[in-house]
Amino acid sequence: MRGGDVTAAEAGSPRSPDLYDLSDDSDYAAAASDQTAMRTDPADRASEETARVDVVYEKERVTIHPSQYGSSRISGKLRLFLQQGSLFLSWEPNEGAGSLSTSSVGVEVEKYRNLYTIKALPLSDVRFIRKYTPTFGLDYVIIVLSSGLAFPPFYFYNGGIRELFATLKQHVFIIRSDDDPNVFLVNDFQDPLQKSLSSLELPGVASVANAMSRQNSLSFTGSIDESRHGDNVRHGATSSMSQYSSKQNHKSNDPGRDLSIQVLEKFSLVTKFARDTTSSLFRDNSGAHAYGRQQHQYILDNKSTNKHKNQYVTPEKASAPSATLESDPLPLVWGKQRDHPLSVEEWTSFLDREGRIMDSKALRKKVFYGGVDHALRKEVWKFLLGYHEYDSTYAEREYLAVMKRAEYEVIKSQWKSISATQAKRFTKFRERKGLIDKDVVRTDRSIPYYEGDDNQNVVVLRDILLTYSFYNFDLGYCQGMSDFLAPILYVMEDESESFWCFASLMERLGANFNRDQNGMHAQLLALSKLVELLDPSLHNYFRQNDCLNYFFCFRWVLIQFKREFSFDQIMLLWEVLWSHYLSEHFHLYLCVAILKKYRQRIIGEQMDFDTLLKFINELSGQINLDRAIQDAEALCTIAGENGASCIPPGTPPSMPVETDGGMYVQEDEVL
Repeated sequence: MRGGDVTAAEAGSPRSPDLYDLSDDSDYAAAASDQTAMRTDPADRASEETARVDVVYEKERVTIHPSQYGSSRISGKLRLFLQQGSLFLSWEPNEGAGSLSTSSVGVEVEKYRNLYTIKALPLSDVRFIRKYTPTFGLDYVIIVLSSGLAFPPFYFYNGGIRELFATLKQHVFIIRSDDDPNVFLVNDFQDPLQKSLSSLELPGVASVANAMSRQNSLSFTGSIDESRHGDNVRHGATSSMSQYSSKQNHKSNDPGRDLSIQVLEKFSLVTKFARDTTSSLFRDNSGAHAYGRQQHQYILDNKSTNKHKNQYVTPEKASAPSATLESDPLPLVWGKQRDHPLSVEEWTSFLDREGRIMDSKALRKKVFYGGVDHALRKEVWKFLLGYHEYDSTYAEREYLAVMKRAEYEVIKSQWKSISATQAKRFTKFRERKGLIDKDVVRTDRSIPYYEGDDNQNVVVLRDILLTYSFYNFDLGYCQGMSDFLAPILYVMEDESESFWCFASLMERLGANFNRDQNGMHAQLLALSKLVELLDPSLHNYFRQNDCLNYFFCFRWVLIQFKREFSFDQIMLLWEVLWSHYLSEHFHLYLCVAILKKYRQRIIGEQMDFDTLLKFINELSGQINLDRAIQDAEALCTIAGENGASCIPPGTPPSMPVETDGGMYVQEDEVL
């Protein structure tokens, strides 16, 4: 049976395989296996019956993709088995190099295999299973738990989804959703959920929330999905798999449920369920740090601690929490003082006679510590965003600008040439254009560059976003993209150059807007591990208060603090992040620095999830940017390699790993 399909008929007659012990103790498992034949007394026989499992479904080459691209994958075996009358699901990666792709990232993925193993998931914990059958690409399923957690997509390279559902129907109550024929409700729980509008303040959240509140029982599953995620399975099931925020299409044939709506739904609904039943995200992977440790102690290996021990500053005595929004007087290992912005004279000194940047690392260091004078941003940002190569000459850059402008006009003409008659038959185009039209009139309108009626700059903003939706049709347009583009257009003041700079940025951050949210999940996972490393007592507090999903930092990560700082400040912060001087993931250390700064308030006032979310959102406009960057630098320095190891490979904004064809993995139905 191993490696073969299980038909519906076969599933009806479960067989008894070799003993599968579900204990984590390998010695115990081995001993139990060796002594099975020797048990003769009633107690032993009862123990054997308890341990016995009957496999009713088994499928090889059921594969997950750890990153959002297909060149890294882990192949394994999916099983359904019965134990003591209950149905369980397991997925275990194959041993050996054959389970991984031949890509160079395979070695990195190998280190994370254990994160994805499911040893025993009770089907009673599953809320629904969504089946995807794209026109191109592999069929796959996403399993969503009653707690709202979701496992990464399971791709069936050898088929077998039909048999999977046939087997499930024989052992659990499973029905097809009235709202979406591709969604299968398991156990059909009908727990009511009160939805409440979050204060995340992205455009259009109120309208999305109102629309969601009118949905029926399937809305229950969607709101769970939008509220939280984690990776601990209940009832003692041992799963160390990293969970992914699931995607829930309420109507598969409704193009209006576009990528952008999927993102917004995760923002717009925050429920009491998030506070009451948030699972312990990453619990199986977290260290056993005691809450009673000194609150401001950094947990590092001896080498790192000794290296930086002279820099450690003893915390001052914490003051009592006050009613006002104030930070804790919590000194960190000091980062360097902020420098003046890159000046014209300094910029010129970095260039040789032909315009090449002679020392890109020194330039990035200068940008990291001081930012860029606004008069230079139009030129420097093109390098930071990857539009220009550091070793390109003046002549090469001029030629590139001409070629890219012509290419941009060709892409733009694709949607400009669509007639009204064509548009009536092009639903995806109408829906995306409608979303963009709504968003651009609400993006940074307080900035003089975009304010006022009939503002031509707003029209250009719309045109660039529409053109990008044709340039990257798989990703399309998602709400939040206009937030990234507005400062770029403000600096470049050129449509073509703004487009290509934005497209380069999306190469790094596009995964933030993937429908399955795996890019966001990877960053929140990394953030959790960084907090655990750099402030274990705060991490433990989040665990005790069901806040380990770190969804209260979702807005920070998704749009890189765009709502937290003024327009001028965000331009400075983004060029610091784009310098990639200390880390590509410096924004995560910035998250940790801000959380540490307010840790006394968070712990002292015993904030639960809802209170913490409200508190985090109220920090908008209250954070000292220079100090936050300085503190984040200190944390990044002191964490060193330990911090880098907390961040899985391919986590945005690292450059994505492409497939052989250089394309995104197609995970959506093709029109």
